[in-house]
Amino acid sequence: MKTVSTKLSKEDFERFQEVCNDNGQCLSEGLRDLIKMNIEAFDDELDLENETELKPAIVEPVMVHGKILDDYGNVIGTF
Repeated sequence: MKTVSTKLSKEDFERFQEVCNDNGQCLSEGLRDLIKMNIEAFDDELDLENETELKPAIVEPVMVHGKILDDYGNVIGTF
């Protein structure tokens, strides 16, 4: 195992201690849980980025009054 340490303001330390006590945890358990949640959130975000595929902006161009529109109604060309 490795050790992580940090300095907190008196107010933050006391509040964190209260939260841990309310959850029935010692400070170390509270910190481990917070670090684990942070890592999992980061990994979940990476998974979402990897799963997201870029969809083409134009599925089927629409021609209206000499203008070519994309799916969002933006003019992307003329004819």
